[in-house]
Amino acid sequence: MLKILGKSFLLFSIVICSKLVLGQTKNNVEILGANNFEYLKAGDNNVSKLIGNVRLKQQNTLMFCDSALIYEKDNLVEAYSNVRINHNDSVTITGNYLLYEGNSKKALIKGKVQLMDKNMTLTTEQLDYDLTNQYGYYATGGNIISKENNLISIIGYFYARRNEFFFKNKVVLTNPEYVMTSDTLLYNTFSKTSYFFGPTKIKSATDQIYCENGWYNTQSDQSQFSKNAVIFTDKKMLKADSLYYDRKNQLGKAYRRIHVFDSVQNIHLYGASGVSNGKTKITFVNGNSYAAKVMDKNDTIFLYADTLLVSERFKKQKQLLKAFHQVKIFKSDLQAICDSLVYDRDDSVMRMFHKPIMWSGLNQIFSDTIQFYINNNSMDSFDLLSDAMIISKEKGAHYNQVKGRNMKGTLDSSNLKEVKVFGNAQSIFYAKEDSVNYIGINMIDCSIMNYEFRKGKMYKANYITDPDATLYPLDELPIEQLRLKGFKWYETKRPKRIYIQ
Repeated sequence: MLKILGKSFLLFSIVICSKLVLGQTKNNVEILGANNFEYLKAGDNNVSKLIGNVRLKQQNTLMFCDSALIYEKDNLVEAYSNVRINHNDSVTITGNYLLYEGNSKKALIKGKVQLMDKNMTLTTEQLDYDLTNQYGYYATGGNIISKENNLISIIGYFYARRNEFFFKNKVVLTNPEYVMTSDTLLYNTFSKTSYFFGPTKIKSATDQIYCENGWYNTQSDQSQFSKNAVIFTDKKMLKADSLYYDRKNQLGKAYRRIHVFDSVQNIHLYGASGVSNGKTKITFVNGNSYAAKVMDKNDTIFLYADTLLVSERFKKQKQLLKAFHQVKIFKSDLQAICDSLVYDRDDSVMRMFHKPIMWSGLNQIFSDTIQFYINNNSMDSFDLLSDAMIISKEKGAHYNQVKGRNMKGTLDSSNLKEVKVFGNAQSIFYAKEDSVNYIGINMIDCSIMNYEFRKGKMYKANYITDPDATLYPLDELPIEQLRLKGFKWYETKRPKRIYIQ
């Protein structure tokens, strides 16, 4: 009976003392229970010392620990070992040490800290947490695990009411689909969007992304990147001032100062805007667009057009480069213009359409369609299809001319080497006695002709089938009779330099 009365008196004393120590205000921490209780005096402050199975409460916050000190004047709690905080039945925090300010409802938790809510689990060594504003902060390194994401950083802030997390220094976000590393990352749990600042890399099985500013929606797999933004996907590189990328649809859009490198075709594309579609294997750029490809002897061919398109249809083994409207080609020893162009990598043929004209040395070459054949990164031959013509200026208003239905030519370092003319062949050629003096003007009609060139100049001619030749004195015929049908001199349209916009 005495034992029962003693236990009852001890429990009664704990309750009475707790009320005396902490008062009756709503902000004071209440003692729900403990195995042992001691009431101390520390200066002008009353201290409650609780040991064993300590249970505390402040409004909708419960606290548990092995031992605690409660300071009445400051409404302050120090808790030790197996610390656990349960707030609103929605947030649970555990650790080895707790310093809790009852007036501000701010907590400092140390030692193997873990915070859990319905969306994520945070582990760190030290955490500052504001229970009223649901705001947390760590600076000793933290690891956050959510449904599909695992994020680590040195510094972290999280604002539960705003659904925002802010991370800084060595941020690594690991997802089953990708790994993101960044200097600074802001993540919104409601919109599922990450905003990153500073050097950032996103790496997946199909692509790699780098930028220094941008955002990424982890739910829709859509993103936008800027400031040194670049995407590496399959065998392409896409770089621009601003990039938009849809990973699910493998669709990339680029704006301003675009650079695309296709390692399959070893071609660089440049322009003001563009789109790259990984599913259709099509990339195009436009707006001051041009392409550059290294050819033989480290010489580079430049291709300019309103729009450039690279198409890779691997199932049909079609890999094409297309250029549309106001097409210009510049190489140190060969230039050309046309309205549209197609380069087929499979058969190494470049086809020029709609009034194509090319220049090799002193020679202007044109027809309805021109086909270049590229071998070992060298343009070694060509076909002129329908209404083919070659013109070179002799002197003043006098021009050597060769015309036929079709022509086949070979090149040596982009200089004319040999040309064969087939069908309705005609020629006007200024025959020379020596390097200065002329014999006359040789006008020839023939079904098939063959010309050899040296250093880009006509050197030797063979007239193979029924030639009809007439030699006229140099000044006997008027100029208008010294022009084959279809004659036009396009020297003013000839590209004369590299145009880098």
